Amino acid sequence: MAARHPLAHAFAPIAILALVWGCNWPILKIGVTEIAPLTFRALTLPFAALGLFLVVKITKERIGIPRAWWGRLVVLSLFNISGWNGFVLFGVQQLPAGRSAIIAYTMPIWATLIAMAVLHEPLNRRKVVGLGLGMLGMLVLLGDDLRYVRSTPVGALLILTAATLWAVGTVLLRKWKPPILQTTLSAWMMLLGSLPLVAIAPFFDANPLANLPHLSAGAWFAVAYNIVLAGTIANWTWFHLARTLPVTISSLSSLPVPVVGVFSGMIVLGERPGIAEFVALGLVLASLAAVLFKPAGETTPPAPE
Repeated sequence: MAARHPLAHAFAPIAILALVWGCNWPILKIGVTEIAPLTFRALTLPFAALGLFLVVKITKERIGIPRAWWGRLVVLSLFNISGWNGFVLFGVQQLPAGRSAIIAYTMPIWATLIAMAVLHEPLNRRKVVGLGLGMLGMLVLLGDDLRYVRSTPVGALLILTAATLWAVGTVLLRKWKPPILQTTLSAWMMLLGSLPLVAIAPFFDANPLANLPHLSAGAWFAVAYNIVLAGTIANWTWFHLARTLPVTISSLSSLPVPVVGVFSGMIVLGERPGIAEFVALGLVLASLAAVLFKPAGETTPPAPE
């Protein structure tokens, strides 16, 4: 019997991930319209972390962290959780959900660029093409903002900063290779990464609890969605893919997310992306494909220790 392709058994998890994280962009937009961005994350991240700890308990993984790894764990938490979530929510507050998703999921492009400097990964023609297409896609979106003066490019730059911080965290995760099971690592990163956001939220929202009794059903749905689906289930699904698939193939699961983000923004919020959004989406998808798809016969040198 012919061997099944590695993606055959992962189709359902990849579909779940694309739908949950893709649809979360308009849901985030609904949430931060009524709740200050950092207050929104202060309400969701700690409970999502508890959800992941529950998964750790159910799967009977070891919950402890080696003492020598706490410093690096804090650094990973700041880049992957605090920086990403802090900047991306202020950005999505100012931009359409679909445009936000396109910019955010340039992360693998910047991770490739950073990995060349930090991990000394070689630069080949495929990566040059991918980086060029990704940067061109960002110029299309930023240039569109400047041309029509509908908004300043601040929102786009905030999300681009978030994507870059996530990329740094991803490269450090690859460089340090923590000897910690992925669900346990994710739970601790989410918990530790939420603490700075919880601490500074009152400085951006003077009375963060005052508005809670007056929130709409849509805002409460956004909170619940980000705790249960986007925070706990999607993260567990992502790390399941990371554990069971080759790295290149698992990375491809991010490709459908900005597509779903654009079209869910159209359905949920009535957004009407223009030519710039669709051109940038095509450039970003082509860029990700160029960076992540490895042609048959291309070998990957061993990663430096």
